[in-house]
Amino acid sequence: MARSGKDAVSGAADRGAAPTAAAAVPPDLSPAAMSGALRAALADVEQEFTDLPLTPLGTLPADLRGVLYRNGPGRFGRGGVRYAHPFDGDGHVVRIAIGADGVRYTNRFVRTAEYRAETAAGRMRYRGFGSNLPGGLATNLLRLHFKNAANTNVVWQGGRLLALWEGGLPHRLDPHSLATLGPEDFQGRLRNPLPAPARWLSPWLPFAAHPRLAADTGAMINFGVVFGRPCRLVFYRIDADGCMAPPLLYPLPRFSFVHDFAVTRHWYCVLLPWAEFDLPRALLGLATPVGSLRLATERPMQALLIPRAGGPPRVLETVPGFVFHIAQGCEDAAGRLALDVIRYPRYPAFDDLEGLFQAADDANLPRLERLLLDPRPGAAAPCTLTPWSDRPSELPSTAPGALGAARRIVYSVGAPPGRRGPYFTAVQRLDTDNGRLQVRDFAPDLPGEPIPAGGASGEDWLLTLLWRHATRRSELLILRAADLAVQARLPLPHAVPPGFHGCWVAATPGSD
Repeated sequence: MARSGKDAVSGAADRGAAPTAAAAVPPDLSPAAMSGALRAALADVEQEFTDLPLTPLGTLPADLRGVLYRNGPGRFGRGGVRYAHPFDGDGHVVRIAIGADGVRYTNRFVRTAEYRAETAAGRMRYRGFGSNLPGGLATNLLRLHFKNAANTNVVWQGGRLLALWEGGLPHRLDPHSLATLGPEDFQGRLRNPLPAPARWLSPWLPFAAHPRLAADTGAMINFGVVFGRPCRLVFYRIDADGCMAPPLLYPLPRFSFVHDFAVTRHWYCVLLPWAEFDLPRALLGLATPVGSLRLATERPMQALLIPRAGGPPRVLETVPGFVFHIAQGCEDAAGRLALDVIRYPRYPAFDDLEGLFQAADDANLPRLERLLLDPRPGAAAPCTLTPWSDRPSELPSTAPGALGAARRIVYSVGAPPGRRGPYFTAVQRLDTDNGRLQVRDFAPDLPGEPIPAGGASGEDWLLTLLWRHATRRSELLILRAADLAVQARLPLPHAVPPGFHGCWVAATPGSD
């Protein structure tokens, strides 16, 4: 049962450095200062490193062996023109390998076809999710080839390392060098089988950036949203060997912006917000895709429930708002779906980075909430919503497990108690058994998604890339998952901009 934020407690701040006279000066956490920190963090990555040794500060866990991969935007413009939206930054993957012989660092941009073409030209050549080409309507009219940024996630499954972007094909990477091996179409399964105009707009089906992986079987389930008449939701199932079954297609009532989904024991669940792309405006060049969104997020989202065993879908009215991320989905003994979601009361203007740091916008902070859905016919309460906390949260994660199995602990980034504004300078740990929230703040530094990493002894760790405000450099933090204490720090040779998602691949016995 979800509990409110009154049960939350705060961990002490830990900046990971010895006390000095300078450290005694309180950091400037004003909205203006924090906005400036984020602008500084969103700077282009200028150098790629290969297998560079890293020197740990603190004690590396003796049982932590494996590789951390993380993806995010690494270049934010071309030819002196800044992208209009941070989601359009070119995908940049880091690899941090922790083994018996130490820690090694590699980073690479994902060499998509668009990345290579723009690098050769020295300018923007493609439209993006939130960026049009310079020159207005004349240069954007009917420019239907949008850049695959390959910047949202990186996953290991079926012997493949895949960089993901939800609007197009995955890109396969070499797991050691991070060299781009090319687009991955799963033996042609992602070729678009739909009639025109859907096939004209894209010859390939989209593959979303939030697949669900089963730790027990190695299978992966994912989805995509395809424009057409009607629009369609497509589901994919990839077995442990990387073989994809024929995709399943379901009609949709509208072309909603759907970023994530949930898989429970009996259901696939997709939340359909009233954030609908006006694709004709976008295709004509009158707006970017994100600029074409018709927003009515004060209306209740719809939950599309598709039986995993087959059968007709069900639709439930839920609550107003917009959900980017679903931390987990499971079912209780009565068959109700419990979704832990990060919900915005209205769609956030991520292109307005300054706006993210304005205290006046507290009413639209994203919060971690328990959405309980009852699919039984005639249910007295088909939908209930209970907040876990009143603290802002984003980029949630849970430890690996079987699909639909409940995870007790949910991690996220957020803000410590008492701070106004979604600064996302803290790592958070929520215990869903008792509602206790632990918060460890690193302000004015900016942590990324906390990625659980289990050690061989059973100790659990959290890994997060932290952008350091004072040094304009990044480092890997290894935290104890139980209390968020800093176990070790691994300074990187440069700054890595705050990114999106990644994965931990544990070493197999004898692989060191």
